[in-house]
Parts: sequence; structure tokens; C-alpha cells
Amino acid sequence: MHLPPHAIRPDYAGGSVLNLAATLGAHHGVPTHHAPYRHPLPLNGARHVVLIVVDALGAGQLRAAVTRGDAPTLAALTPAPGPVTSVFPSTTMAALTTIHTARAPAEHGYLGLTVWLDEAQAVVNLIRLYDVYTHTPLEDAGFLAAVPSLYRQLHDRGVAAHVVMPAAYQHSVLTRWACDGAEYHPYAQSEETPELTAATLQPGQPSYTLVYFPEYDLICHGSGPDSPEAHAELRRTDRIVADLLAALPRTGDTLIVLTADHGQSPQPPEGYVDAITKKVMKTALRGPVAGEERAAYLRPYAEHAAEIEALLAPHATLLTADDAWTGGLFGPPAHAEARFRPRVGDLIAVPHPGHAIRRPTSPAPMPGLHGGWTAEEMLVPVLSVRL
Repeated sequence: MHLPPHAIRPDYAGGSVLNLAATLGAHHGVPTHHAPYRHPLPLNGARHVVLIVVDALGAGQLRAAVTRGDAPTLAALTPAPGPVTSVFPSTTMAALTTIHTARAPAEHGYLGLTVWLDEAQAVVNLIRLYDVYTHTPLEDAGFLAAVPSLYRQLHDRGVAAHVVMPAAYQHSVLTRWACDGAEYHPYAQSEETPELTAATLQPGQPSYTLVYFPEYDLICHGSGPDSPEAHAELRRTDRIVADLLAALPRTGDTLIVLTADHGQSPQPPEGYVDAITKKVMKTALRGPVAGEERAAYLRPYAEHAAEIEALLAPHATLLTADDAWTGGLFGPPAHAEARFRPRVGDLIAVPHPGHAIRRPTSPAPMPGLHGGWTAEEMLVPVLSVRL
């Protein structure tokens, strides 16, 4: 599998959020077949692990924030001594599910915001659970829960598992599966997370707590990752993390780790590509385009494959889904689940930097995107401190 020079491959051999999640779980006794996280973490003797996930906080974005003076709390934490990657595609649906399960996208099956589901014979939005073209609801989504959550495995081993997440997410189908086994601590405002997190650390039982901040991602999408609004939200997040650290007991047996599911890259409006029109979709493709605007999955009719490639080649790197799957883009091939292979179509188009593939089912253009394999999207921070 040949990738362009600017592409960052997910480092499932030890340097990705998959390996981080697997190692944190293994510390509390959850077995894993994945390589251990290669960078040192002060885990020895830690009874409590708190994993903070700031959605869309790329490593480059954090460096810029530290340079601006916007993140003094995060700057004081110990960084990983080498690069850490997201998964592919670099999107919340794939990466956060990996963090919740300690499994690669090719194992848990959440391979993008929208995917082709053989079970539904449709391209389905995995958050809203409907056919992206007809908006017909997916009647039975139980088959999507393909692997046990990390929290269920921790709970079954006597470890108290907790998630501190927005109240709005508590009852979704994805949350009920991905957070199964964890006690859910809902919040309305991020400023509530320090008190909620501190309450999860009890002296009598080992624990694992995930704290999730989605707001930065939402603002980066809406205003752009380099916008004043995004900078202000990161300053807010830094203050909240400072309050969270101050709220935790100083017992010496708690490890705090902060990371992100992916980064974000600015998306200029002129970089949107309108090659996949309704006419093209209806005549040349076996259904709507799936995936992400920065990582598109297509199912062209054989007789139209050359036409689709000609439309997209000026704007994107094209590779067959078979090559991507066997080449380990979605996870180590030895552990990939074959029944999920059709979910990524037959042809994958990863737009060049600054480009995005718009399709008839796309939302309004956004000034910040992710999903592709640029450094901005793929490289994430891992910071730690022992309390």
C-alpha cells in the first residue's frame, strides 16, 4: 500500500491511541492482543487511572497553544517523548470507539461517521442511525455492538469503571454499548467535571475513569481550528483541567493521562470538491458515498470505476479498499474482522491537504475538518502526571 509523502500512517505497533487504551486497560488486568504503548507512563503502583480525552486537540494545535500561552496547565504535564497517532480514519466515530474498547476500527466496526451496512443494505449514519439518503431509521442496531467495552471488562475484574461525559450523550445507542460496564456521570457544563471526577476516586477500590470534552471539536468545526473561538475554548479547557487536577486527592497512586481522539485541519471553502453530484451518485455508484469528507468510501459500478477515478484523482489519493484493509490502515490485519470489510466500500479517496469531497448528503461546508491522514489530523498529544 503506497501512501503519499504527507500521509501519517496510524502506528498500531505501539504508538497510537489504540495502544494507549490497551496498555491502560492491561494495567488493571484486561488482556489485549495489541502491542503495548511504547512510550513510558508512570503506571507502577497506580490504583487509579484517569484518562482525559479532549476531542480534536491535535499535537500541533497544542504546541501552538502552548506557544501562545493559552495552555499553561497542559504545558506543565509530561509529554510523550515521541509521536502518537490517531487511528484511520482520524474521526471521533472510529477513534473514540477505539479508546472505549481498546480495539482497532477493523475490530469494532465503527469505521467512520457513515458506512455501508450489509445488515441494512444502506449507507447509515452511525450517530443518528438512519439511512443517509432516505433518512429511514435503522430499526435494530444491536448488531453494531461487536466487541465488549473496556469498561465492562474492567468491571468484571473488580475495577470501578466510570465515564464523565455530557448528559446529552448518556442514552444513545453508541454510548450504551461503548460505555457498558461504566457508571455514567453526566454533566451539563464542562466546569462540573472536576467535582464529578474526584468523586470517582475511592480509596477502597482500583478505578478507571474517562473524562470526555467534546466542545473544542465542535467549535473547531464551526469556526476553524485557528479561530479566536477555538483558541478561547482551549484556554477554557486548560482552566478546567487545572481545576480537575486540583480537585483530585494527592495520594500518590493516581495516574492522569490526557490525550485526543484526533486533530483538526483548517478547511478553506475553495478546497471543497463537488465531483460526486447526484447524477454521478445515481449512475456510477452503488449507493451514496460513505465515510468522511476527508476520507470517502465509494462503491462504483465496475463499468464506471475509471470514470470515478478520473473525477477524484486530481483531488485525492485513491486506493482500493482491499489494499487499505490488508495493508493495516484500519488496524492490524491479523485481528481485523472480515465481516466489517464491506463497510469501507471498494474505493477509498483521501483528499489532498486542503481538499474535501462534498457529496449530495453532505452537511454545510465547515471551516475545520478531520478524517484524513495529514499530521494535523493524525498526531495527538499524550500528557501525563502522577498524583
